[in-house]
Amino acid sequence: MSDTTLVDTHITICDWQGRVIWVSGDDMLIKPGDFAWEHLAEESHEPAKTAVARVVALREKMVVESSNELGQRFRAWLWPLHSPEMALCVLSVAIPNELSLLTVRENETLSHLAQGLQTREISTKMDVSTSTTHTHLRRIREKLKLTTLESLTAFAARYCHPHAMPTQGPADIG
Repeated sequence: MSDTTLVDTHITICDWQGRVIWVSGDDMLIKPGDFAWEHLAEESHEPAKTAVARVVALREKMVVESSNELGQRFRAWLWPLHSPEMALCVLSVAIPNELSLLTVRENETLSHLAQGLQTREISTKMDVSTSTTHTHLRRIREKLKLTTLESLTAFAARYCHPHAMPTQGPADIG
């Protein structure tokens, strides 16, 4: 039987200390017995440890972005589970490194585009002119090497939405 997870998407189950119990697929750096942050880039260690601690101790759902030691970037959603042996579920999705080239306002514009907002609506939400929104969209396309607004919209839908938690996490199912 083949693995049913999507390409560049992985599920990891950890105990209350953040030690990996199980990970989907066999193409991951991380293996059972490792700490969840063990193969992350140095600058991602503390945010990952903090997220794991908050999810396990406070039972909060979290979303974090991190890079691994190979420079690959991921967005991860973390949910608390119901036992110390399996205390945490992580759904991680690879995101393109080029997203790091964008400014805060460009990321905000892309996030609104991912939600299906029209240019005029994006301008209103960001309190800028339509011309400024068009400039943000043009610069984003240039930085991401995308030639059309349609390709940018597809990119945004795939990699920039949702930043919030998916509507139902593993701890909510059942």
